[in-house]
Amino acid sequence: MRTASVDGVPVFHAEGPPPLSAGLVFGVGRRDETFVRGGLTHLVEHLAMSAVGRTPYDSNASVDLVRTEFTASGTPDQVREFLDRICRALRDLPVDRLRVEADVLRTEGGAAAPPAVGSLLSERYGLVGPGLAGVREPALTSLTADDVREWARTRFTRQNAALWVTGPLPEGLALPLEEGAPPARPPLWRAEVTTPGWLESAAAGAVSIGAELPPGLAGSVTLEILRRRVEDELRHRRGVAYAVGADRLPLDADTRFGVVVTDVRPGQENLAAAVLWREVQRLVGEGPGPEELQHERTALGALLDDPRARTEEVVAHAEARVTGVPVHDVDDMRRELAALTTEEIRETAARLCDGALLGVPEPLDPVPAGLTRVPPWSAEAVPGRVFQRRRLTGVPKGTTLVVGDDGVSAVLEQGTITVRWADAVGLVRQGPGEFQLVGRDGFTVPLSVSDWRDGEEALALVREAVPDELQVDDDDVDEPAGLLLFRAPEHRVREAIAMSNHGATVLGNDEWTAVVADDAPDFAVRLAELSAPLGRRTVALTLRRTHADLEYVLFRGRKEVARHRWGIAPADPRPLAEAVLRPEESVARLHDAAGTIHEIAEEAVAALGLPAQVPALLAGEPVVEGQRIEGTGAFGGFRASMRGDFVPGQGKGTRLERYQELARRRPGWFRAVNVVAALVYGVLLWLIVSYRDDLGSWRAAIFGVLMGLGLLNAVWDARPPRRPAAPDPVAVPADRTPTG
Repeated sequence: MRTASVDGVPVFHAEGPPPLSAGLVFGVGRRDETFVRGGLTHLVEHLAMSAVGRTPYDSNASVDLVRTEFTASGTPDQVREFLDRICRALRDLPVDRLRVEADVLRTEGGAAAPPAVGSLLSERYGLVGPGLAGVREPALTSLTADDVREWARTRFTRQNAALWVTGPLPEGLALPLEEGAPPARPPLWRAEVTTPGWLESAAAGAVSIGAELPPGLAGSVTLEILRRRVEDELRHRRGVAYAVGADRLPLDADTRFGVVVTDVRPGQENLAAAVLWREVQRLVGEGPGPEELQHERTALGALLDDPRARTEEVVAHAEARVTGVPVHDVDDMRRELAALTTEEIRETAARLCDGALLGVPEPLDPVPAGLTRVPPWSAEAVPGRVFQRRRLTGVPKGTTLVVGDDGVSAVLEQGTITVRWADAVGLVRQGPGEFQLVGRDGFTVPLSVSDWRDGEEALALVREAVPDELQVDDDDVDEPAGLLLFRAPEHRVREAIAMSNHGATVLGNDEWTAVVADDAPDFAVRLAELSAPLGRRTVALTLRRTHADLEYVLFRGRKEVARHRWGIAPADPRPLAEAVLRPEESVARLHDAAGTIHEIAEEAVAALGLPAQVPALLAGEPVVEGQRIEGTGAFGGFRASMRGDFVPGQGKGTRLERYQELARRRPGWFRAVNVVAALVYGVLLWLIVSYRDDLGSWRAAIFGVLMGLGLLNAVWDARPPRRPAAPDPVAVPADRTPTG
């Protein structure tokens, strides 16, 4: 192996078979992120590779717990070109693709470690550092262009990079990376977990065991011997497993996390856990047999003698340079392997046994001797204000929520879940009024305002205590809700919004009214709130845009009746044509429209009579024309309606609305009609009372109530109209005479 330097980046290269292969490695991975900003490294990698585009040679990139790597294989010119393009892309990321790549990562659903391993890491190290390998990235779509640019500028630098090459260095090789200091990493944080212990893992169909191990070849040999024993028992003897794997993850210069994982047939999880724990204890007590140790010496010796080992050595040295984890060369490993003893294996197995976490997908029954359950509850609750649960919710009876100066506790009959402010790593909004407060130790307190009396106050206290940078929206909340339009007069929509619990801005024309929400509720909540007061037959239309397409969804009340996505598949134009009273041929032509999202939106405005601002609103432009309506609830909205806040324009509205307007103004002729009506109702009521025996008691009562209500309404509407308030007197200067 030889070393060199290119533009300040250390290079490790050795001869190898063609084609020429190279890898640019950076010392940044999932462990360097935070819970709420998870995915930054992966986004940088995706954006850089998207800038490179398709290549006629093999190229790839990957992100794991501790490093990011860009690789290519091809001719020297191809490899040189790839490395140059990657370096330039990292300096100027194509952030216009940020939202697309964020959604790609959401679809990919990748993790820095398999679920069975990630679960153990999260239990041991919490939701920081290597423990982040066990949780998904909750807020990818909240990351901004500035976020990823800054991450690339400070992490993807020449001081945090190394290059490995198998073959001669390409002529003219350049690595134009940013300057920057290597990022400082805090020491490993460990959760207070009593070991050896067992826990319920989120990995279905897998049983795993893991613990911290010291550096050195003894750890790898110990894990491999344990793996073979478990495989012999579960696969070859019992037939309840197929694949048993072992791995040793480097976390820092002095710490490795060793794991053995086995899949298992459903219903055999307890058996697999018992076998795994038994073999660990047996290896501690008996050590490896002579044939087992000799087998490992032979197998590892063959790997070290393979000519490809020298090639792998340059990769290991490049990774060691950026991760800070020392690496031994092939000759050192041969000497260490030759000196390995049975006692070293027993001592390493004892370290594994004492620090073991055993992950199972369901509770152990019975629990093997020597294992205790990792507590699923917090040690204590915080003092503070107590909030009682609301009835008819999913919260168990007797549960209380405590919000105090130190943190939050959910106190149940079975135990307590506490997250202290100092340990909070995220407050994640999961829907309207739905949050989760996540602690560094992995405990999570669900917060739903509808679950607790004075729930809004409880949530306000929590949001005030948690720093703003830790408050994010879950990606699942960020699904495109679209622009909501009602085929109803604007004054009716304004009245419906006022009677709901959430405000919005409205704008419209004589036929359609657009509702632009700027607060908590999502599309489904908004549609449900407004459809009821507007009427079950009211037509609602939502226009949704994705990265490449525009789609509409047609509703009658809250029921979906049709949808269409332009450019994807044909759809029946009849439901939309009937709902909006347009010719079917016109809607069919609209369905066949082609072009950009903006162009199709403009055609929809022309064909359906939508407000002219629709294309701009779909593009995310601010509302420049519109009226903000506050949601005041049913009672507040009713009062506003009675005051006449939602009176339609002259000559507009339904007959009922026009009558309500007359009842507010009460012109002379209207009052006279009501005086006559009051006399008529009075006479009829007198006749009913006089002839109640002939009518029968129940008929007389019904007619009497109806006539009485009519009489009261007529008398009320016969009142003189309210006089407008007198204007404030205007002072007239002494030297001026007011004109007539």
